[in-house]
Amino acid sequence: MTMLASNPHSPAEIEAQRVAHLVLGRPRPKPGRNRSRKGRVDVVRLAPGIEEAVQLRERWSHKAHGTPETHENHARMSRREGSIARLASTGAIDAHQLAAAQEIAAAHEAIVADVAVRTAKLEPRGTGGGPLSASAAPVAAVIRERAYGQWRESIGANGAMLLAMIVDDVPLTHAARRWRMSNRRARGILVTALDRWRRG
Repeated sequence: MTMLASNPHSPAEIEAQRVAHLVLGRPRPKPGRNRSRKGRVDVVRLAPGIEEAVQLRERWSHKAHGTPETHENHARMSRREGSIARLASTGAIDAHQLAAAQEIAAAHEAIVADVAVRTAKLEPRGTGGGPLSASAAPVAAVIRERAYGQWRESIGANGAMLLAMIVDDVPLTHAARRWRMSNRRARGILVTALDRWRRG
């Protein structure tokens, strides 16, 4: 049985729920003492928007690290088989081409994230080296950007279609229709481009 909080749609009650559950992170209130009967579970239902956020937090409360939104997104993505993964499962591309597609998508996401967020450290530096000192993370980023740049040059005019399939998860048949070519030709372009990853 679901029990509604006292007039959850009143502005005062919604604001109180918002502060308690979204700002302060308090758990869902327990039903009143005389409200539950044997065999029935009463749940206090919160106002729309707040109820969904509390449900999400309750669903992932067993996880020690990460936000509920991060866990939910990861679970949704792992349940969903992307268009490139479907091509691999049908044999249209092989495991190496699937791995190349995943690396290309990761490189694209990292480069886009680097461009979108630029920050500056204004605190004084210690003696651990300057901004140009060797470090595994910047070196790996440079190698990834270089490989991605070479790959983008090698794919030429088909870049938009390939990125739609690899990064945006547009199915091959939809991409072929959008770029006015046959499915067979689009698949050939995709396979050739995936084979070129880190070879050009």
